[in-house]
Amino acid sequence: MRGLLATTGVFILIMTFLSTSHAQSIRLNKYQDSPQKQFNMHIASLSIYPKKWDKAANWTKIETMVRQAVHQQKPQIVVTPEGVLDGYVINQVNRVKDSSKKSELIKQFIELGEPIDGPYIKRACSLADELDIFFTLGFLEQRDERSYNSVILIDPDGDIIGRYSKTHFAQGYQEIPSFYQPGNKYPVFDTPYGKIGIMICYDRQLPENARILALKGAQILLVPSYGGFDKGDGWNTAMMRTRAHENRCALVFCHPKQSLLITRHGKIEVMGGKDEIVTYTVNTDPAKIKDRFNNRRPSMYGSITDDSLN
Repeated sequence: MRGLLATTGVFILIMTFLSTSHAQSIRLNKYQDSPQKQFNMHIASLSIYPKKWDKAANWTKIETMVRQAVHQQKPQIVVTPEGVLDGYVINQVNRVKDSSKKSELIKQFIELGEPIDGPYIKRACSLADELDIFFTLGFLEQRDERSYNSVILIDPDGDIIGRYSKTHFAQGYQEIPSFYQPGNKYPVFDTPYGKIGIMICYDRQLPENARILALKGAQILLVPSYGGFDKGDGWNTAMMRTRAHENRCALVFCHPKQSLLITRHGKIEVMGGKDEIVTYTVNTDPAKIKDRFNNRRPSMYGSITDDSLN
């Protein structure tokens, strides 16, 4: 009898653990063959101001604000800034000139990186699963002994359905540590609400990036950022409105000090500030954008990839 009770007790413990833990999975094509079922997506942009080098403190703040957004606004997707988990510290590494200090800081930088199956990514997946939301998280990713500036898109089941790594660096490609690598792909992620494309910060300053995502079918552009912005209707606001208008994509600019929620016609619907939560419902009906590129002449654009013109 004691043996049976002990076995039963272990079984109950195992089942309890399985029911309260999330088995993280990466399913990048999960919705690829599913037709779009929803045509309105309620989006929350969280302008979270992180603490540099402190993932524990940042995660506490991220989780608190995500829960607050879901409780108050009931969004289908929650967007957070570039590097929000670690505080975006590459510029601090680059500024150090003393070789010994730089070596130590690079070591800390590498240790700060989070693998795709790391503890904070698992927490993010569990949070999306619990709150039944799509959720983007910006973080310094460690992958194949290299570092990437990445954003993942998690679905309401807690599965990672999208991963994008920043393709263009404002710092250039000489002064950065050799192991800090740009991405080289422009994926578009299927969801029940439509196709989502992601750019990270400086990516937005090159029009080709947004256009490629739109040509691949993106209906919404998410732009998690940490670098420059303007408080009013200045250069960045004009640029974000232009990216939305020229590609007929709704656009979300999410920065620690500002959120911009912009229609596919380039109109700013909502502007938020530091540590604010703002929301906007985007219409993603494919019928509204089916003719958006009818007037293009791709045969005229070969010069764009002609390196001799640089």
